[in-house]
Amino acid sequence: MKKLISSEHYLLPVRLDNWIRLLSQNGFHIRPGRIPQALWISLVSLVLSPFALAEALIYRKRIKETKIEKGPLFVIGHWRSGTTYLQNVLSRDPQFGWFDPVHTITFSNCLLLGWLVGPPQKKLLKNARPMDNLRYDLDLPMEEVFAQANISTNAIILMLTFPRVYRRYFESAFVTTLPEKEQRDWHRSYRYIIKKLTYACGGKPLLLKSPDNTCRVGVLLDEYPDAKFINIHRDPYVTIMSTINMFRIETDVFSLNDPPEGDYQEMMEDAIVEIFERMYRGLFALEEKLPKGVIYDIAYDDFVKDPVGSLKDIYGELGIGGFEDAKPRFESYIESLGHYKKNHFELYERLRKKINEKLGFYFEHYGYEMQTEEIEES
Repeated sequence: MKKLISSEHYLLPVRLDNWIRLLSQNGFHIRPGRIPQALWISLVSLVLSPFALAEALIYRKRIKETKIEKGPLFVIGHWRSGTTYLQNVLSRDPQFGWFDPVHTITFSNCLLLGWLVGPPQKKLLKNARPMDNLRYDLDLPMEEVFAQANISTNAIILMLTFPRVYRRYFESAFVTTLPEKEQRDWHRSYRYIIKKLTYACGGKPLLLKSPDNTCRVGVLLDEYPDAKFINIHRDPYVTIMSTINMFRIETDVFSLNDPPEGDYQEMMEDAIVEIFERMYRGLFALEEKLPKGVIYDIAYDDFVKDPVGSLKDIYGELGIGGFEDAKPRFESYIESLGHYKKNHFELYERLRKKINEKLGFYFEHYGYEMQTEEIEES
């Protein structure tokens, strides 16, 4: 963890103009202990900027003319609900393209310098998921939100880096609520990263996963009308406790300024419960209007019990071909994981009350059991 704090950051190869915008949005405030890290990001971004400009000029026409022949397959669901595991397994199907670490973290330089940045990234990825025990490698997908944060200030992941104004980045998940200028920026940057990746993957349909996409399924369907969605859901107590742990760890690692005054732990709890509520109220309202075969819902526990059988059902229900061809690859990857040890968290009374008060509709929709008895604090 110490090493991560001193030198490694997902914004390290951020495009220089976007880095300047981010600093300006935050009043160029960097807490003293993180000034060396901010200077390191500035230096790397500056050094890479000529290559980013050259890449943009060389490939601009080709990327602009790239056609999205088939809408993406989106894995959606709240953070810590099993989206990563599901996408990792699905990524073994060679018909799909996806954001690998090179195309994600070094997005602005991936076409020209991908061969150069891959080896050092492989080393950095050993500690890329400090919140859980999942294996990570260059041959596994990442969330496209990291690529978007490379070129846009409208990416929710930025709330972990600039917690002082976390709500500004928090709201970027809910695109339709943003001011018109920021909505245009979000759409422009998202279209660009999808087109660029499609070009890099030779036109393959894309397999994408960013939990914040769950907040904007309608927006994504407007953009890609033939897109398909796999929504994986999990017990809300487990999901929210694990998300709080993840955000706390990642804020410790990636934050460059101080959180707002007050109890930041409670602010984080409130923000996560709020995102969860808004995310699923919007999704449930939309699902009622959509025809069959657009979204497939699956419980995390069911997927873990029988991942290959679950994938067969998913492919069938969403009309995705190629399951039998990909099946041996799914089985081989799942077998390679061995026994996965899950983290365990203790629910506390304050959080139990917040979850029960806000998420009763979610418990009812999926049939999860609500804990109604008060928890005695030790």
